[in-house]
Amino acid sequence: MMQKETVAVDRIEMPAAEPGAKRSQPRGRVIVFSKWCKQCGLCVAFCPRHVLGQAEDGSVVVVNPDECTACSWCELHCPDFAITVRRIDESTGV
Repeated sequence: MMQKETVAVDRIEMPAAEPGAKRSQPRGRVIVFSKWCKQCGLCVAFCPRHVLGQAEDGSVVVVNPDECTACSWCELHCPDFAITVRRIDESTGV
């Protein structure tokens, strides 16, 4: 059985928006296909807004959905194609 390699990464802290403030960046919706994910943690380690996290069993979960800016870093770098990012239209909320 292969052991998982862990990667230590310093994370950049991004300030939270003030309550009621108009959002200046686009919003996104992250969808994780858990059956495809091999739980490597790349998406969690490099998400600039800390949208993703890992549960105790290693599965990737969306922990801060409102922080997603639809940068698509996680989708573009996922080796398993297990993540999709959709941009949310601010006028419709979808």
